[in-house]
Formats: sequence, structure tokens, C-alpha cells
Amino acid sequence: MFYGQHTTQVSASKTFSLPEDFLSDINDDLFITQGFDRNLIIMPENVFVELYQRVTSMNMADPLARLLLRLFLGNATLIPRNSSHEVTLSEQLLKYAELLCGDMAILVGQGDHLELWAQGHWEEQKVDLLDVSKNAYRFSSLNLSV
Repeated sequence: MFYGQHTTQVSASKTFSLPEDFLSDINDDLFITQGFDRNLIIMPENVFVELYQRVTSMNMADPLARLLLRLFLGNATLIPRNSSHEVTLSEQLLKYAELLCGDMAILVGQGDHLELWAQGHWEEQKVDLLDVSKNAYRFSSLNLSV
């Protein structure tokens, strides 16, 4: 399970390293694709395949299903597992997430996947997440019973 926040640096060669904390949960190749919030989503292959199957089972006559498929698959990149634990980002994904070579980025664990954020975008996200007056109401419709 991926959890917590980790800082990493995007190198001049458009790579970043995965932290040791996450490596034990990665047993196969990874996929990286465009996220929904100007971030990137990094998934182990088994999670990607499960999500792929769910997306491709949607009604392709539905314009929203087609848009989701384009977003999800049209921007996906396979990242073969290697011993260096470095992930190379495409120019397209760098631009989308507004990640700059030499800058720090934030990896955020999300259970079965990770999010990669440009530091500035993550700081904006944290401001929203820490707004206790909004949190009291925005999550009330979710069934979070244990």
C-alpha cells in the first residue's frame, strides 16, 4: 500500500527516483498517465490493467466514456521495472503536470497508486485539504463508516 508524502527531484534528464518506502510495493512494471488535477498518476501494472478493463467495458457510444479513455490510455506510458528505480517522464507529461527539470516534486501515496505533483500545485492542494470548515461538509455524503 502506498501512503504518505515524499519529496523527489526531477533531474535534467527528465527522471525522478522512487523512494525506498514505495519500492517494496512494486513487483512489476509501472504505468504513468495524466491525472485529473494537473498531476500524474503512477500505477503498478496490475492496477493499470484492472482500471483499463473497467474503462474499456464502458459504453463507447457515451461521449464521456470516450473522453475518459483518451485521457487514461492516450497519455499512458509503460515504465519497465529497473534496478535504478528511476522513472523517465515524457515531455508531454512534464508539460501537463507543469514539472520542471531541476525542481522538486511531491509523490503522494494513494493506496494502490501514487500521484506526482509539481511542488507549487501540491501546496495549493494542501491549502484546500486543510480547510477544516469545508472538510466538515464536503465529505459528509461519502459512506466512511468502519
